[in-house]
Amino acid sequence: MGLTGSEEADRFIAEGHPVEDSGDFERALALYRKAADVAPSYARAHMNIGNALQHLNRHAEAVAAQRRAVECAPENAAARFNLGSLLRSTGALEEAESQLLEALRLQPDLYAASLVLADMYEAGLRLDDAETMFLRALAGAPTHAGVLLNFGMFCSRQGRLDDAMAWFRKAKAADPGLKDVESYLLFPYSFRTDIDPQEIFEQHRRVGAAIQRAAGPPFAHWANSSDPERPLRVAYVSGDFRLHPVALFLLPVLKNHDPRKIETFCYSNFPEANEVADALRAHCHHWTDVSGLDDIRLAEVIRRDGIDILVDLSGHTNRNRLSVFARHPAPVQVTWLGYLNTTGLPAMDYRICDRHTDPEGATDHLYTERLMRMPHSQWCYAPWIGLEHLSVPRREEGTPVVFGSFNQCVKITDECLALWCQVLSRAPDSSLLILDVRQGKIAARLIERFRQNGIDPSRIVTCGRLSLTDYLRSIGNVDIALDTFPYNGATTTLDTLWMGTPIVALRGERTISRSCYSILKTLRAEELIAYSADEYVDINVRLAQDAAWRSRLRDSLRPRLAASPLMDAKSFTADLEARYREMWRVCCSRGMPSAGAPTA
Repeated sequence: MGLTGSEEADRFIAEGHPVEDSGDFERALALYRKAADVAPSYARAHMNIGNALQHLNRHAEAVAAQRRAVECAPENAAARFNLGSLLRSTGALEEAESQLLEALRLQPDLYAASLVLADMYEAGLRLDDAETMFLRALAGAPTHAGVLLNFGMFCSRQGRLDDAMAWFRKAKAADPGLKDVESYLLFPYSFRTDIDPQEIFEQHRRVGAAIQRAAGPPFAHWANSSDPERPLRVAYVSGDFRLHPVALFLLPVLKNHDPRKIETFCYSNFPEANEVADALRAHCHHWTDVSGLDDIRLAEVIRRDGIDILVDLSGHTNRNRLSVFARHPAPVQVTWLGYLNTTGLPAMDYRICDRHTDPEGATDHLYTERLMRMPHSQWCYAPWIGLEHLSVPRREEGTPVVFGSFNQCVKITDECLALWCQVLSRAPDSSLLILDVRQGKIAARLIERFRQNGIDPSRIVTCGRLSLTDYLRSIGNVDIALDTFPYNGATTTLDTLWMGTPIVALRGERTISRSCYSILKTLRAEELIAYSADEYVDINVRLAQDAAWRSRLRDSLRPRLAASPLMDAKSFTADLEARYREMWRVCCSRGMPSAGAPTA
């Protein structure tokens, strides 16, 4: 007896799955199309076609295929889920929500649909709805490590660090080998002022060693030519090639790399199309979406591409690929930009920093990497949009001063808030605008912390996340910006200076506490640098009281920034290339073992 249409389709689908897993999406697509040809009304065939098309970034065709699957089987929860998830990634949020809710109606325990809805609701600032969906996912999969991890990440983004750590620990207990959970357990150390830097280093080294063990033996042989002066293949790896500081700092570098010296590769671990990724891709010689590749396949791609210097732009942040770096697929490996601390990985050779955040000999012992210091700053700034700075503040002359905070509100530690309250107490007619505060319980808790420090809640104004244009206008519309500590702002500091708004740096003892200091030192704005908490308060109070000084700063900060090394992308990139060349010469001087199997 011959096969039925669906049985023959299943044979083609079964043949296509290992092909798809190998990364040959075109061949897998051809097999799935054969399945649809023999069973045109078979939803499973169209679902697989849609998945393959999505891997090929043919999103419109993928949506059409998933719609066809739903038409063939309207009661198939998986088909509804696939369509809803894909619609969400293409920005069709209303229909995505409808399809995902229908998937949950058909299969109430489909926790993956709850997670996608939770992410959608959080992005839309429907935080109560997001938490409801996370809790629904937990109810359907109470011991699923990925669900536990995702809810922990949600809590951390809310500033609920104790809750986040509890969920991360539950995730680790549910699956001791769960990827990335160790990195997330490091998250609170960026905000703690009561832990010795040496202990923070030891925790990072412990996590780095754990990632190294789990990844397997590192490569010790490469096929790369050991000519120290030849053009180099440099690859940047990130999960943040989107509207994110890492991508915006990388863009001027890609634009200014000398093609005679550097051939650039970008490995994007962010799956969704966006205009920032398009801009990066336009200035990169080779672009690869690696979000669907496992560690083994990504390491193979890196070795196949003959990468000389592999640059991590994520550290221990979301969508990192540190477990790939642990295999050492490239002869030289570097971390930069995404994480202002050590990775702790024995396989990470260098960390790019600057002489202000990490003075020679001051912090070297707190890194497993060798520090490579940029001569001015580790950041190169280029505004994403052109917006004129506001030469006159938003209100009439002589009205009370407005302070502003533009960093993530999770960075407002108790110690930071207490110091801000000293400033507000000594400038009693002033108010404070705080952006990026989720409205509702989070805003209420933040305002209550000010009240407990003696500040009238009516003086504190909170606002949720704004568009980039409105965010920059808000910066330009305040008189003075307040930086956070111990975790300083970097992008926000540069945005603030670009909009002509003064900001005071409190130089800390840790690298993460010297970002604003480094930027102001590079700008030669010594008058805005404080070396003690008392001096920080004094300078901010003087700014509040001295309208003429504020006016001079407002007129001068943008021109000073534009003329500084912080915006000299050509020189910055040349300095970066010089450091890459130094790393490569060191590597070549040690000899380049010929290609071979990985060894421990």
